[in-house]
Amino acid sequence: MDSFHSEETYTLDDLSHWQRTGTSLAVLGYPVRHSISPAMHNAALEELVRDQPQYVDWKYFRFEVKPEQLLDTLPLFHKKGFFGLNLTVPHKEIALPALPRVDPAAKEIGAVNTLKRTETGYTGFNTDGFGLETGIRLELGRELADSDVIILGAGGAGRAAAAQALRSACRSLTIVNRNPERLANLIEAINPIAQERKIPLLGKAPNDPSLEIPQGSLLVNATSLGLKPDDPLPIPANALPESLALYDMIYNPPCTKLMQKIQSLDGQTANGLSMLVYQGVRALEIWTDQTINPATMDRAARSAIA
Repeated sequence: MDSFHSEETYTLDDLSHWQRTGTSLAVLGYPVRHSISPAMHNAALEELVRDQPQYVDWKYFRFEVKPEQLLDTLPLFHKKGFFGLNLTVPHKEIALPALPRVDPAAKEIGAVNTLKRTETGYTGFNTDGFGLETGIRLELGRELADSDVIILGAGGAGRAAAAQALRSACRSLTIVNRNPERLANLIEAINPIAQERKIPLLGKAPNDPSLEIPQGSLLVNATSLGLKPDDPLPIPANALPESLALYDMIYNPPCTKLMQKIQSLDGQTANGLSMLVYQGVRALEIWTDQTINPATMDRAARSAIA
């Protein structure tokens, strides 16, 4: 009987004693106790087993790993036989030096969220962009293509969003971030993509008086501001015009303060649950080489939140 339970949140101490014989997958983050990824992935694996019995011993877990521990810890996950790992905040950029191979698209972004085991280590992928574009299409009926895209945040999620917007031929891209160094690093990283596609690219601070958001723009919140009730808006309210479309990557709470503000300005809003589901679908497809049913993961995610 399996003595490891997907409902638990495990630590590095647990990892050092890990002796599970089945195929293990996990999400690593700090904090990570709130993650509903185990519920999503295990539901999809249970469905997969009905037609593909070789996956009967696959199970997905969550581990709390501090950012300063990540690079030293990834080899231990490899030694313990973990076949696939998801990385969430704040690990998506930190992990890169520990990976012997990174998918070209993820290298272009400068962040990974999905690792697949090889004999020599893990190969890094990024499925966030796919999840974001699919979520925007399904929830807002919008396309990144030919949209004026404004991305709030320049961390791992913001990097994936920016690269995806450029690859999808957005009309223009503006990245808004409080930290000027991180903003400059992201602009430098993605500028070659923007130049190749001749897409205007700007970087702005949230309180920059020259920040202009055209009506009808597609706004993406890739910051963590909105997770807590007392969080400020990630962008000043007076910078927001009417008729925006907002995709907020936060999914819990389901309606953030920024979403409420956009709604008051007759805009469209959607939270990030669909992005979570579809980036998870793509990650599980990378690990299993099988087609995964998004509806199963979506139901499990909504149930876990409820």
